[in-house]
Amino acid sequence: MRSILVAAVAAGALVATPALANDDSSISVTTGVDFSSGDYGAAENTDILVVPFSVRYKTGNLRLSATLPWLRIDGSSGVLGGSTGPDPLNPNAPRTTRDGLGDLSLGVAYMIPEETLGFGLDLSARVKLPTASESKNLGTGKTDFSLGAEVSKTFGAITPFASVGYRIPGDPTGTNLNNAWNASAGASVAVGKTILIASYDYRESTSALSDDSHEVFGAVSVPLNEQLNFTLYGTGGLSDGAPDYGVGGMVTFKF
Repeated sequence: MRSILVAAVAAGALVATPALANDDSSISVTTGVDFSSGDYGAAENTDILVVPFSVRYKTGNLRLSATLPWLRIDGSSGVLGGSTGPDPLNPNAPRTTRDGLGDLSLGVAYMIPEETLGFGLDLSARVKLPTASESKNLGTGKTDFSLGAEVSKTFGAITPFASVGYRIPGDPTGTNLNNAWNASAGASVAVGKTILIASYDYRESTSALSDDSHEVFGAVSVPLNEQLNFTLYGTGGLSDGAPDYGVGGMVTFKF
């Protein structure tokens, strides 16, 4: 399942799809609940509950964001709460239950509209700061860097998209992590002011002890009024490196 960071970004992206986008400056705040469960190739499941808090500032085509989640992980101590999804470094590690604040993630993104290139192009960069407790195995205790790009093209109410990203993780004590690619492909559909979205998501494993993640994602985003937006989503894992399933709900308030 997607981490809370990706879920929050998805909720923000749904609000900013071409059907609803505008060029005004705004600040939005997102929170919600995210639950995922999977065995990651081990004998028992690891359950992860996340409550996010995300702030995003948009001015023109530029977006700045900051996300800090609260986590509760019940399962393998080798499954960490990563910034791009759970990191199953060693799914067969002893079972523990731990909770606390996660890692602080800071992001910047710039969107080039379709009118300029004939297709939409969204370029992004993100840094994850190690604010999560390494001793509780809530995070790696190291700084990560990520780069990403997404292309999209609107055909009436339908907007297909494809994205690719590259993550450079910091190495936790005693472990060497590999740099890893991720990619997504899908489409959003505008039904009035409601946005439906579906995608296939791939995430390369950073550890030889776990498999790559393959999963499907679906969401519906509904504006309750001009300031308030609600997003409900779910995921299904297609590999041992992904959670078996996940569900979540996000509320975004735009100032």
